[in-house]
Amino acid sequence: MFNYRTRVLAVVNQKGGVGKTTVVSILGEYGGLIWQVAEGNQKRDARILIVDLDMQCNTSDYFVGMDAAPQVRGGQLPPKHPDYDGSDDYNERSTIADIFDGLLVLPHTVQLKSKNKDVEIDVIVGHPKELEEINEKFDRASGEIDKRVVNRLGELLHSESVASYYDLVILDTGPSRNPTFRAALRAATHAVVPFEPEEKSLQGVNSMAQAIASENFNRKKHKAKLKVVGLLPNKVRIGVQLHKAIINKITHNLPSLAMPKGVFLPLSIAFPKRDVKGARPKSIFDLRASDNARKKSIEVCEFIYKSIFENKSTNAVEVNETVAEA
Repeated sequence: MFNYRTRVLAVVNQKGGVGKTTVVSILGEYGGLIWQVAEGNQKRDARILIVDLDMQCNTSDYFVGMDAAPQVRGGQLPPKHPDYDGSDDYNERSTIADIFDGLLVLPHTVQLKSKNKDVEIDVIVGHPKELEEINEKFDRASGEIDKRVVNRLGELLHSESVASYYDLVILDTGPSRNPTFRAALRAATHAVVPFEPEEKSLQGVNSMAQAIASENFNRKKHKAKLKVVGLLPNKVRIGVQLHKAIINKITHNLPSLAMPKGVFLPLSIAFPKRDVKGARPKSIFDLRASDNARKKSIEVCEFIYKSIFENKSTNAVEVNETVAEA
């Protein structure tokens, strides 16, 4: 079992379609373009690593680009890594799936361009076919699952080389409670749970709280616990009474896990427009200052980053037991 040395934020929800990839991309862009880290008497741009564990690999496609491969299970392949040198230690199409087979992994360096500056973040892409096969292979192999999968991700992300370089690692996860999902929870120091403010989403919120509580129960007493930064309302239509009612219900029933009042991501065309190849502006933070999607994204990211980096106990809560039904 590894020691927790790196800040690792998992964006998780076992329900699909709640906007995990959108949240990951916004948090990654904010970290690279806006967030500053103190180093001595000065501040510098944060060094961000994004890891795509979702079998759909939408985060990989957004930041790096995937190769179409209709003949392959999953329909796409990760790109060939430009720095691959023929070594047997890596795959030419290096992905996070390789670590579960004992190989090393090569992150892709991605340029983030904004009106004010250009920065770089690193992305470890996913592999639809191989991630799916890993989840199938180890789903019932309880004797090997912790060693081969659940703990393996944490061993990488909390290694000395990763901990000493990156300020924050952000994990995109799939909607299933499979081995790679469990690996993400095991590796994480913090979690954010996006949800749509609809009645059908409440069961998923409680399921995630229970999964996090179970993870904390399974961690040894001397190990750091997984803290929840908050349940993040996404795709919010603030003029819709149902959305207001659901958010208020979460705040009332789960006050320690709810985001502060007014901290949410709205339903906005600005988010999916970024996904179009060649879209400009690419970053939500390059929209005009008055744009509501930009303003709400800044509020969300600022709260999450301050919760993680400033270690405010009021903003990051340990979930150690099953919560009451929302």
